[in-house]
Amino acid sequence: MNKIEKKIDFSSHIRYLWIPPNIKKREKPMTQLITAICDSGKTIVTASDRMVGTGDMSLTFEHGEPKVQTITSNAVLLIAGTMHEPDLVIDARKRAKGKERIRDIADILKELYQELRIQHIEDEVLKRRAGLKSFKDYHDKQKKLHDGIVMELNQRIAGYDLDLSLILAGIDEQAHIIEIENPGTWRSSDAVGYCTVGMGSRHAENVFAWYRYSTNISLQDAIYIAFEAKKKAEMAGGVGQLTDILVIDKKGIKILKPNVIKSLEETYNERENREKRGVLDRNITKLDIQTDPFKSSWIST
Repeated sequence: MNKIEKKIDFSSHIRYLWIPPNIKKREKPMTQLITAICDSGKTIVTASDRMVGTGDMSLTFEHGEPKVQTITSNAVLLIAGTMHEPDLVIDARKRAKGKERIRDIADILKELYQELRIQHIEDEVLKRRAGLKSFKDYHDKQKKLHDGIVMELNQRIAGYDLDLSLILAGIDEQAHIIEIENPGTWRSSDAVGYCTVGMGSRHAENVFAWYRYSTNISLQDAIYIAFEAKKKAEMAGGVGQLTDILVIDKKGIKILKPNVIKSLEETYNERENREKRGVLDRNITKLDIQTDPFKSSWIST
C-alpha cells in the first residue's frame, strides 16, 4: 500500500496527512451477548461470556465480573467491543434516573453514544490528521483546506466506527430488547424476541431458529435455549467459556446461581452426546431456577 502525503498550509502551520485508499471494515466484537424475551413478554433472559481483550487483541482473558451493568432497577446494559468506556455507564445511570420507559433510556444511550463518537473523531481524526481541535475548528477552517483534504477527512468521519455495541434489556409495561450501535442509532428486537451480538452470533442465531423461538416460550425453556446458543457461539473463537445468565422481570434483576449453570452445562453435554435436538426434555422444563440479587461492582458510581 503506497502512502500518499498531502501538504496543507493554514494558520501559518504546515501539516502532513496520510490518505489511505480504503477505510478498514469493522469486524464483529470478540465476545458474545444474547438476550431473549419469554413468558409472553413478561420476562427477559440474558446470557453473556466474560471474555475481554486489549484493542489490538494481543491479550485476551476472562474477566472476574459479568459483562452486564445495571442502568435502572428494571434495565441492564450488555456491552461488546474493544472500547472500554466506564463513563458511558455512569452517565447513563445518572441521566436515566426517574426514567421508567425503556425507550426513553434507549434515547439517552443513543445520545451518549453519539457524544462519545464525536469525541473520538475529534481526537483520532481531526487532531491527529489535520491538527484541528474540534468540529467547530474544522468548520471554521474548512475553506482554507485543500479540497482533497476535506474529502479525505469527511470520508474518515463518515466511516469512523466506534467499535462498540450495546444491548439494552429492560421491563416497563412489557419486555424490551434494544440494540445501540454505530454511528449512534438504536433498533428494537421486540418483535423478533431475541438479539445476539458478538463473534459467534451466526451460531447463536441458528439455535433460536432451530427451536423456532417465540416470546411465548416459558422461562425455563428460554433459559436453556439462551445457554445452548451461548455454547454454540463458542465455536466461533473469541468467545469465553464462562457464562452468566440473568433474569429480568417486574420483580427486579436476578442472576442464576453457579449450581444452575452447572446443571445447564450437564444437560447441554448430555443432549450433545446423544445428538438429541429440537425437543426440550424434562431436565429443562423442570429446571429449578435459583437466583441471587444482581449488583454490578466493577464500575463505581
